[in-house]
Parts: sequence; structure tokens; C-alpha cells
Amino acid sequence: MDEDITDIMKIVVALFITFMLVFGALFLYSGMNKPLTVVESGSMQHSDNESKIGVIDTGDIVVMVKPDKKKITSYVEGYHNGYSKFGDYGDVIIYYRDQGNPVIHRAILWLDWDPISERWSAPSLKYFDNGRWKDDNGINKDYNDLKGTLIIEGLGWKGYTASINLDGLEKHSGYLTSGDNNYYFDQDKGISTSGLIDHSHIKAIAGIEIPWFGCIKLYLNDKNISKIPDNSLPCLIVAIIDVIFFFLMMMTITNCYYIWKKERNKG
Repeated sequence: MDEDITDIMKIVVALFITFMLVFGALFLYSGMNKPLTVVESGSMQHSDNESKIGVIDTGDIVVMVKPDKKKITSYVEGYHNGYSKFGDYGDVIIYYRDQGNPVIHRAILWLDWDPISERWSAPSLKYFDNGRWKDDNGINKDYNDLKGTLIIEGLGWKGYTASINLDGLEKHSGYLTSGDNNYYFDQDKGISTSGLIDHSHIKAIAGIEIPWFGCIKLYLNDKNISKIPDNSLPCLIVAIIDVIFFFLMMMTITNCYYIWKKERNKG
């Protein structure tokens, strides 16, 4: 009886160590004290009512990466060098607002403000020369002296066109941002309460998507349940069953190992 209890304790300890190793690797990868955040809106979805792996949907958990651990690549830069994340070009960032919860949206373009010449510029537009951007100077004209309204076409999974009045922006450098499921820049609709997103407002970079498990928090808090995609709950149930099966399988394998080891020692 005592030996059976000892074997059970060994199994529990082994599973606990495995659990801690996984979370330890998560913290090392993230570099943050609280590396996980739950997505509560549908602004990054690539469908109106369907959850997709590899895309940030309502009810997903996102593993955040500390900003100084990785260089941020904007949508425009990603279009040029082929870098993509979560179903589209460039990185997705989590940024602070002066009011409200942090926002998880894609970094579209870095805009530079020169206080001496009082000009806007966006050097990365140099390689975005396919007729998809224009300002008051015209189509693909002078990215070192942007004027008036900046327009970028073909954004998001729907290929929307977004525009921003540069004269109405606060005069500091930063990222234009947008949700993949929106049709406008955050800075145009007041989602970003501080205008362009400079480095001081960036909380983290989105690193890994853990699909569906954040739905548990939303259901428990009765929050934004209507925004959860139709297939997320069935997928969550299957995923939970898979996790339980995995742990049961690990316990069985570990138990078999200890039984085999005990029998071998007897022999």
C-alpha cells in the first residue's frame, strides 16, 4: 500500500515538473511577468463568425513578448520582405491607451515627424511602390514629405482602404495601427487616444496564439460572449478533451514505467 502511494506521488511530481517546465519556457520566451492576455474583441478576426488557427480571434489567448526582445516589423515592411504574422504582413502589437484596456492590433506603418522641418515622412513606403498608397502629392510620390491625407489600400483580410488626415495627428513619431477586421486606422476613429503609437506606449508584441482557451474567461465573466465565433466552443471542448487525454496518457506511461522498474528490481 505504501509503495502504491509512493508511486502515485512520483507520477504527480513528474506531471508537476512537466507543467512547470512548460510554463518556465513560456516565461523565458515572453520575458514578461504576466505573459498571457485574452482577446476580448473581434477586431483581428479574418472571418465574421469563424475561428481560425493562426489568426487572432475573440476568446484566443495571446502569449506576449517583451518589446525589447524583438524588432517590430510593420505591415508595409513585411509586405516588402515577406514577413507575416497571424495571417497578414507585419507584427501585431499590444499597446496602452490613456483610457481603457490595451489594444491588440497590427502595426501598419511607422510615421516620422521632424519638428525642425515640420514634415511627416515614412521611409518604408519606398518599397511599397505598387500604387497602393497616396497623399495630397499624388500616388507614390514623396514619402519623405507626406502631406494632407495619407491613403493606403488593400489592408486587412477584406482588402479595405484606410485613410488618415496627417494634419490632425499629434506631432510625434509612431505607428499607424489597425485591426485586421476593421476598415480604418485606430488613429482615425479615436481607438488610440494618444495618436500614433510610439515605443513608450507599446506593452508587448504578440508572439503565440493559443486558440479558444480564453473563451473560458469570457464565459465565466459573461463578457463579449456574442463576439465569440460560432465554432470556438466546439473546438474548445475538443481541445479540453485532448488535454485531459494527454495527461491521462502521461500518467499511464509513467505508471507503467514504475511498475516495470519495480518488477525488474524484484527479478
